[in-house]
Amino acid sequence: MTENLQINTRIKRLINYIEETDSGYIQIPSFQRDFIWENKQKIELFESIKRGYPIGSLLLWKPKEKYGTSEFIGPYPLPEARENEYFYILDGFQRLSTIYGCLKNPKKAKVEINEVLRQKEYSIYYDLVTEEFFIPRSVSVELTQIPVYTLVDTFEFLTYANKLQNEFTDNEKTILYLERAKELTTIFSDFTLPGIEIIGGKIEDAIEIFTRINSKGSIISPDWMLSALTSNENKDFNLGNLINELIVDLDEFNFGNIKRVLIVQCIQNSFGNIYFDTKIEVLHKRSNFIETTYKTIESIKKAVKFLFEELLVVSNKLLPYNSQLVFITDFFNQIENPSIQQLDILKKWFWQTTYANYFTIYSLSKIREAYELFQKYLQGKTDQILYNDKPNNPFTVIDFPNKIFFGSVRAKALVLFMLNYSHNFKPINADEDCSLKLRYYIHENSAKNKLPENVIPLIRNVITQKGHQKNLGFTLDEKDYNKYFLTEAMLTLDKKGDTVGFLKQRKELIIQAERKFVEELNLVYEQ
Repeated sequence: MTENLQINTRIKRLINYIEETDSGYIQIPSFQRDFIWENKQKIELFESIKRGYPIGSLLLWKPKEKYGTSEFIGPYPLPEARENEYFYILDGFQRLSTIYGCLKNPKKAKVEINEVLRQKEYSIYYDLVTEEFFIPRSVSVELTQIPVYTLVDTFEFLTYANKLQNEFTDNEKTILYLERAKELTTIFSDFTLPGIEIIGGKIEDAIEIFTRINSKGSIISPDWMLSALTSNENKDFNLGNLINELIVDLDEFNFGNIKRVLIVQCIQNSFGNIYFDTKIEVLHKRSNFIETTYKTIESIKKAVKFLFEELLVVSNKLLPYNSQLVFITDFFNQIENPSIQQLDILKKWFWQTTYANYFTIYSLSKIREAYELFQKYLQGKTDQILYNDKPNNPFTVIDFPNKIFFGSVRAKALVLFMLNYSHNFKPINADEDCSLKLRYYIHENSAKNKLPENVIPLIRNVITQKGHQKNLGFTLDEKDYNKYFLTEAMLTLDKKGDTVGFLKQRKELIIQAERKFVEELNLVYEQ
């Protein structure tokens, strides 16, 4: 450890971190990784704050030498650093960006902000009726839905409270909702976040401290809990071993890395309620627990096989939402031998929920309603399978992704579309040992290699040669070009070294085809 390294601890309120960022005290180093949190993770952060759960700590570092800094934090331009009075954030960047981007009052911003980005990703509201956080699908919200930045801004809260009292007609409910809002305001205003300041030293020193601080103990997993609860009830039943065997079977479909907690959620979901309403502590007491669990394990296999063969989800890392597997497992639990028409409807549901950002935009109460409609469809009580809380407002597809990144649902949607497009949306055979292979076929070592227009996703058995190549001539015949959004003109541009022209033309071709596909799903494609 470097000599004269100073380490200070601090505990400050959320509003203090916003003020420090505004003043230039906190800076984002240029070597900091990109902001990658999905909206669901942002909402979960606020849910943790509401419940008073710890959300970790921030690691701040003030070295002797200077590093470049990022220009933005969330939708806001990052203020210039104070003269010799600033710290780089090393750990906690995702949390700080979410806190600052969502809790900063946009009305008081002194600089021009990216309002489109703020509305889509940082405009989090709290529903005083359902008591849940959410990001609205449109700019219009209900009177009982309050933006979270109001919770830490006294003047904004008083303005909102007066409006609610004056415009809401039910006095009894007005009092209830105001009490809920006041309670939440107190929680957010008083919530503190610890920070560790490192002064001096090299980046290696800061990383070593970060590693030591972040050491965590083990937690009790849901499958372990269920296994423990059921271990004495039937000697022939061991849930842990059952899940182990299932994971081995799923490895055939490249789902061997599936999370065990997701398997438990599929089991929880098989007892008539959405999984997050089914408590593990009482589940094992159900008389049909073992029978239903065995059946659900088989349905999970069917669901994964369906995803793999019918939709080319050839790896669990390509699954857009875990909740999709939960719902599809329930489909096969209740419809053991579905017709071709029913499978086509399920495929359409998968594409719609993927492109609509479905399980991100909806709160738990809305997902519960979606589950109830899904159940009615499975029971033959309705022809509708896709829940929409605003039937006259079709789902909108978010912008074309900037890069292929498997932490992004939108990027997964595009990869799956390109894969299925290249196969004419026809099924594949799992027995052929297929798996996903992304090919970076042009300027693979450049910053452009993760651009969607620079990537061609292929099934491994399509490849006849190993290794990266700088063009596709080695694998594709002329008849294949259209399948992969390529033309002779594009390849000519590539050979001439006109990378910009090549990528531009291919991107336009991909967008055109994706737009047509999405609009056939009755979704709105904005680009």
